[in-house]
Amino acid sequence: MGQTSYMHPSLTMPEILVNMFDFLEAHPSTLAAASRVNKQWFSCATDVLWREAPCRVLANVPEHRRQVYASKLTSLAFSGDDEAVYHSCFMNLQFSRLRSVSLDTYRPADGNQFHIRQYLQPPLQEFSFYGGDLDVSLLDYLCKTCWRLRKILIDSPGPTIRASSFLSFISGYQSVEHMEFRNGMDHLLTDEFLVHVASRTNLSSLAVGKICSEQLVRQISTDVPKPFEALRALHMAIPSSAVQLLVPLIKHVTRLHLDVRDSTVHVVRQLSSIPNLRVLSLAFAATTRLPRAEIMSLTTHSKLEELEIGPDETEDVSHITAMDDGFSDADFDELCSQLRALRSISFKVQCNLSVTVLASLSEHCPLLEKCTMPQILNLQALNLERRHDVMFQKLHLLDLGGFQQPDVNNDQVSRRELPPHDLASLMRRHFPYLEELYASSDDTYSNAVVDAFAALQSGKGG
Repeated sequence: MGQTSYMHPSLTMPEILVNMFDFLEAHPSTLAAASRVNKQWFSCATDVLWREAPCRVLANVPEHRRQVYASKLTSLAFSGDDEAVYHSCFMNLQFSRLRSVSLDTYRPADGNQFHIRQYLQPPLQEFSFYGGDLDVSLLDYLCKTCWRLRKILIDSPGPTIRASSFLSFISGYQSVEHMEFRNGMDHLLTDEFLVHVASRTNLSSLAVGKICSEQLVRQISTDVPKPFEALRALHMAIPSSAVQLLVPLIKHVTRLHLDVRDSTVHVVRQLSSIPNLRVLSLAFAATTRLPRAEIMSLTTHSKLEELEIGPDETEDVSHITAMDDGFSDADFDELCSQLRALRSISFKVQCNLSVTVLASLSEHCPLLEKCTMPQILNLQALNLERRHDVMFQKLHLLDLGGFQQPDVNNDQVSRRELPPHDLASLMRRHFPYLEELYASSDDTYSNAVVDAFAALQSGKGG
């Protein structure tokens, strides 16, 4: 690593070099080459190159050199038992810039210590724990040491921690603004705990997997003067009867994901009074009939960028239907006309819709990037062969129920059936940024269209 004979002074200033190398973050080989120019460039280039390096890469560095790179990491993630072995290798390292750590399968053997406290340093802002055996001493250490922590995610922490201890831990951690406790946490998420969480004035996002009862929502409304005052994102499992009580408490939310556990009460229209929703996701655990008026109430959410309605995928028996109430292509067109900011739609509702829905999305939702619908559609009815316009300027994912093979005996469609390869070629022309195409039905024609599209994407389809 030699010193260049002349270099402009600006190219030796760390603040300029790091900003310059930021533009090369997606090109690690170029960054690696830059790091060999001189010592100054090595320091700044490796600062960028090692920010989010995998833990296995650090483990492969010779032991006497690990500290050089450990001090450059800002994010570190461990996954599974195979990577848990690295903790003992890193136990004496200083992770002085670490902002985010993610741990998985943390289960110390009896009588042995798992070395993870080296990651819990004052700069830490995000702590994620995906299963294992947490204890109170580790939580206390986290709270006392990482006083800048803003985001915490805990799943399946094991049986050691008691609900009272967990409440004390969270109530004493006033810096935390984002909380996610979704899996294996029901024994710790008591009503007292959730009432406390609702009272926090700086809580920005909350995700809880335990079902929040109607009684609990009523208690929060009664006992907390300004519940969820700063909340902007909420993911909650809830009975349908509690939605009406919840809505007045979350008027400032912009991202809402509700796991609706039953179909006793219609809930979609009740959300109309939340004025600034950007993301709305409704997952129904029970078979649900959606009246047309319920679906059309979504037109009030004109700022929506992401819309997802469908069955809870963890419940195999549930499905959502609008078959009985006549929800039509014209209704879908009207809905799209009021949702012009949509970037993603997943509308997994069983209803009688035709390929016209794609024309509606093309006309009204120019920013659309992702589209998922369960219908089997006849794309030949769009007359793609005769069209010269691009239908979707930004769409990169299309997931449909399938592709209907045209009936050549039906005078309403072209009598020439498009072979799968031709249809795939037309889709590439009219959906020029489409990268991912899926069909959930397992019929020969749909599979052939998807395969032909994949071949064209890979350059093997001619």
